[in-house]
Amino acid sequence: FRLDFFDISNTALTGTIPRSIFSIPTVRLVYMSNCTLSGQIPPEFSTPPNLRDLYLDGNQLTGTVPSIADGQLEQLNEFLLQDNLIVGTMPQSVCDLRRDFILDDLWTDCGGATPEVDCDFPECCNRCFEGQSTASSRRKKRQLQDFLTKR
Repeated sequence: FRLDFFDISNTALTGTIPRSIFSIPTVRLVYMSNCTLSGQIPPEFSTPPNLRDLYLDGNQLTGTVPSIADGQLEQLNEFLLQDNLIVGTMPQSVCDLRRDFILDDLWTDCGGATPEVDCDFPECCNRCFEGQSTASSRRKKRQLQDFLTKR
């Protein structure tokens, strides 16, 4: 079984992130933006050796970003996490991917007066958003747009 591209973005999918997607060694592009996914980022997210893009933005994910082991995610170019309920400190192991010029884009809710994610800008996170209050208003706007287009 060979899967290169997995995209469920902008769907009404609910529940947790399907852990099984990260057990597929050939997966390179995983887009799960703007769904209604909840729960935590599974530690298995760092398993695929060729993962290049991981978009988890615009969901209701909670908890912290899991650390990764040396040698993992060495192809990861884009990691988008903003507009979630993620808290805590960005793991140094993820920040090291930016330092080593592997990871180009690491976006999260690390801006505003009370950032939800503690992440050095711009050394680690290179795009900071203001957190869930902004995300909630964007999500409500998206829901309204979806409602209006279905009429």
